Amino acid sequence: MKIITEEERKAETEAVLRGGAKGLVIGTLCSLGLFAAAKFRYKKILNLSTSGKCAIFITPPIFFVTVEAEKANTLFDQSMYSHEEQTRLKIENDQKWTNMTRNERVKITLNENKYKIITGLWALSLWGSWKWADRDKLLSKAQKFYNARMYAQFITIALLLGSIGLSMRDEQKNKKRTSRDDYFNRVIKVTKSESEGTA
Repeated sequence: MKIITEEERKAETEAVLRGGAKGLVIGTLCSLGLFAAAKFRYKKILNLSTSGKCAIFITPPIFFVTVEAEKANTLFDQSMYSHEEQTRLKIENDQKWTNMTRNERVKITLNENKYKIITGLWALSLWGSWKWADRDKLLSKAQKFYNARMYAQFITIALLLGSIGLSMRDEQKNKKRTSRDDYFNRVIKVTKSESEGTA
C-alpha cells in the first residue's frame, strides 16, 4: 500500500475541486439551455411547481460535478502513480506496433477508432438520407423530411446493432487477455525489482 504525503493529498483535493468546478459550469449551462428551450418547445417544464423546476435545474450540475470530479481524480492517480507502468507498457506497445504487418495495423487502428467511425457514419447517414429524399421533386418538404427520417432511423438501427456486436466481440477478446489481477501482479513485480535494485 502506498502512503501518500500531505502535499499529494492537497494536490489530489485541488484536482478533484477543479474537476468539480468544471462539471458545475457544464451542468449549469445545460440547465440554463434546457430552461431556455422550454420557453419555445417544452412549456410543460415551466408549468411545474417550484420544487419540480428546482429538481430539473439541479440534476445536470450534480451529474456533471460527480462525473468530472471522478474523472479528475482518476487522471490524477494515473499521472502520479501509474507513470512508470504506463511508460513500460507504451514501450512494449511501440515494439509490437513496429513488428506488425500493414494489415494488422489497419485492423487495430479501425478497432481503436470504431466508435468515432460509427458516429461519423451516423452523421453522414443523416445528410445522405436528406439528399436522397430531396431528389424527389413531387413530394412536399414535410414528406421529404419524413422519408429522410425513416432512412436515417434504419441506418441508425443498423449502426447500433453493429456497435453492440463490436462491443460483444471486444468483451470476448478481453476475457482471453490479461486480467486485472495480472496487471497488479506486473506492477508489484516492477516495484519489487526496483526496490531490490536500490537495496
